[in-house]
Amino acid sequence: MDTEPRETANTTISLLLRHVRERGGEGAVIEVLARAGVQQDAKTLQNTSAWVSYATRIRLFEAATAVLGDPNTMFTVGTGAVRGDVQPVLVQLLSVFASPGAIFRQLPRMVPKFTTTSTMDAVRVGQTSATVRYRLHDGYRPSRLDCQYAQGLFSSVPAIFGLALAHISHPQCQSDGYPACEYVLTWSTRVRWWSWRTRSRWVDASLGVLRDKVREVQLAAADLVSSDDVDEVLARIVDRAASAVLAPSYLLIVEPAGGGAPLVRHRGLGDERGADLVARMLRGEQLGERALVVDIASNRRIHGHLAAVFTEGHTAMLGDRALLEAYAGHAAAALDLFTALEESRREGVRTAALLNLAHQLAISDSVEAIAEVIASALAAIVGSDAASVLLWDADLGELRPASAVGFEPADREFFMHTTLTVEQTPELLGVLRRQERVLITADDASPALAELLRAIGSHNVVAVPLLAGDMLMGVATACWVAPVAAEVLAEAITLIEGVSHQGETAMQRARLLETVRHQSQHDALTGLPNRALFALLLDTALAECQPHSRTAVLFCDLDNFKRVNDRLGHRAGDELLRQVAARLRAEVRTNDTIGRLGGDEFAVLVTDLDGEDSAIELAHRVVGCLNPPFHLAGQHVRISASVGVASHSGQGGRGEQLLDAADAGMYDAKRTGRNQIAVARTEVPSSASSNPESPGDTDTSLLVELARAVEANEMRLYYQPVVDISRFGEETVVGAEALIRWAHPRLGVLAPGAFLPLAQERGLITEMDLWVIATACRDVVEWPQLGARPLGVAVNLDAATLLDCRLVSTVRTALNRNDLAPERLTLEVVESRSLVDLPGIVERLVELRRLGIRISLDDFGTGFSTLAWLNTLPVDQIKIDRSFIQDLPNASSVSLVQGILALASKLDVEVIAEGVETTEQLDSLRTSGAVLAQGYLLGRPSATWDPMAGSAVAAARRGA
Repeated sequence: MDTEPRETANTTISLLLRHVRERGGEGAVIEVLARAGVQQDAKTLQNTSAWVSYATRIRLFEAATAVLGDPNTMFTVGTGAVRGDVQPVLVQLLSVFASPGAIFRQLPRMVPKFTTTSTMDAVRVGQTSATVRYRLHDGYRPSRLDCQYAQGLFSSVPAIFGLALAHISHPQCQSDGYPACEYVLTWSTRVRWWSWRTRSRWVDASLGVLRDKVREVQLAAADLVSSDDVDEVLARIVDRAASAVLAPSYLLIVEPAGGGAPLVRHRGLGDERGADLVARMLRGEQLGERALVVDIASNRRIHGHLAAVFTEGHTAMLGDRALLEAYAGHAAAALDLFTALEESRREGVRTAALLNLAHQLAISDSVEAIAEVIASALAAIVGSDAASVLLWDADLGELRPASAVGFEPADREFFMHTTLTVEQTPELLGVLRRQERVLITADDASPALAELLRAIGSHNVVAVPLLAGDMLMGVATACWVAPVAAEVLAEAITLIEGVSHQGETAMQRARLLETVRHQSQHDALTGLPNRALFALLLDTALAECQPHSRTAVLFCDLDNFKRVNDRLGHRAGDELLRQVAARLRAEVRTNDTIGRLGGDEFAVLVTDLDGEDSAIELAHRVVGCLNPPFHLAGQHVRISASVGVASHSGQGGRGEQLLDAADAGMYDAKRTGRNQIAVARTEVPSSASSNPESPGDTDTSLLVELARAVEANEMRLYYQPVVDISRFGEETVVGAEALIRWAHPRLGVLAPGAFLPLAQERGLITEMDLWVIATACRDVVEWPQLGARPLGVAVNLDAATLLDCRLVSTVRTALNRNDLAPERLTLEVVESRSLVDLPGIVERLVELRRLGIRISLDDFGTGFSTLAWLNTLPVDQIKIDRSFIQDLPNASSVSLVQGILALASKLDVEVIAEGVETTEQLDSLRTSGAVLAQGYLLGRPSATWDPMAGSAVAAARRGA
């Protein structure tokens, strides 16, 4: 409706459509609208708060006259204004006067409520007659139908008082070229017998109008708060103003409770005219008689102002101010209710945000993640337009944005790439040095900060420090686009400080967790990743390896490192390890990983290689970089290193196998003279090359040879002793673990890492496991009896072997054939999630235990849900994984080992500690209560192992 000029109130159009509907029905109304070319429907046109243009008015008059076929249609519509279903607005205007003459005297002030295109003058008014002049403004085409409507309306005035219609003569008509239409009206003051009915009808109508007014105001109040959108609420206030005072235009100004720019809505005013009136009202100027301005005030506060604006030369009528003030009071009550609901909603949002903040902070384990959580929650909790968290870099002396929400994308991008220094932003001194909150405005900020605030569209900023004890970690900020009231800022400061306290606690906890996590995954001496982290990074690298790329592991062991410790002391040995780590860092790329696996063992993870030659070249550089002398304890010390190289192409490799293969390669390098490298073969391509001398043919040949290796009697068993360490200096062997090797006729003795992955992939592993069981049972009966406890042997089984139907019969046959006591045989299963998920595994282990043999859980502590394993699987023994042993005697590792020993004791489960390589580790285990141990310090795997050879520990203590 506001797309065309507001020149005719729909009160007139409503009278017209009511008459058409009474005479011709709904179809006639539809036809009138179609003939007039009006887009609005009848319901919209009967809304008395809406207006149409003069041209639309005349087209509707013409269409109605044509559709009804009555040339007097408009005169009848005019007389019907006070007969039949009386229009409430007319009753409101006319029923307050005492006589027809009084109405005619006030008509010039009434006309602007219905039209802005005409002016009326009361030339002469008497007791029974009146002469009025009605002039259409210049620029509009006079219409005789409009003139007929005016004659009908004027002649019906006496009927309000129970009198007959006035007689009207029309000596001059603007349509005939006269400057204005002139009407002469005469009426009789004789009251008819039926006049009491007419007057009673007007009285009833007036009372009905009052009732309707009350009802309309009640509905308006409810309607104004039926939306949760402030724009819609304000628009409804403007729309409903016509129900109180008819005017061509309305203007609403509301001051937000929280401060900021006023909210302005208007109807019937152009943007330029509306902006001018708003500016004058905000300056406190009077708008003159053309505008009726009232406050929208309640007992709580003054929300703003509402104005009804009339056309030039017209003013409000008597009683309009009271009506508009009454309406404004109801609008204020509606705004009070809306404000209360809005505050309630904000509190609900704030409460939800606080709960979510607490939850998210509890599960966030890094400072960066916590910064994101704080910034995301802050705007909702504080009620700001945007929020951010900046982290303090003490080394660089600057604040670096870590998270920002509520900004436009371009503004956020600009802000996130901006750093703040104290020199540029002196306002931050209070935050950084005195650790106090500060309030910053764009108008008062230093130049650099003011430029930043304007660039990101912020006016007010509250900055609060984030502390961990006395240490500054960062700053949390809440930002507003427009100026904000002081009381709003005061409340916001309290809220942001509360949020910052929660964030401080979470950040402090995250820093501690980061420290603990770093210590648990890094070597304390060199700062390099330890075995656990290196294994994790290796698995990740293999999973992410591209199809045609290669991943390699270099296993590096220092030659004769023990002599350095013995000659110069452990402090010099520690310094040597730190210098070795530094030299290795200088040789590798930034994206490669160096780890210290324990003792004098280092490993290098190299990714994205084109081929194995690149890894071999790096291994040679590693050996070479360690040859120059080291400066230790005032002496020049030379050492060398043996390096094993293992690589895998594409995805799907297993990190543990690759590391074992590199480890085996390192031992091959040591056996062939040390200070050199050895390459371990770990994989087979999917298809062979046509070149008979290609690596593909070599690996394919290896597969063929592996398939018949057991039958060809090429497999060998090496045994690594298990030692009772409970008595210092009296360590005794109680058994051994059987470890398979391949005595290849061309390649020599191959370590497990060189062929077991291939055997697992090709389904040959079960045949090997069954051969190991039979051979180990045959060998153990030849071992001498060293004490009350017979020597036992342990065999490690693959998951596929555990499910093979031949396993139980093979074990039974081996025991019977060698007359071996079942308790001397231990079958080891590796803790892993894949194993526990295999159907029937528990039943198979129970069946084996019925034979009398023992079940051991290998690599304990590195698998899935260890405690659940101990509760589910029937095990007699656990072997603590070497990753828990390597950091002994560090306090954290000691606590872990002692915890495992205590748990096993409660469950009556035997414990073996794997990977013992230093006397310090051995002494720590003995102090912690460990009884059985296994490792290079106690004896390396050997094909010629002799249980009667004496204590390897004693030899180690003597420096052998």
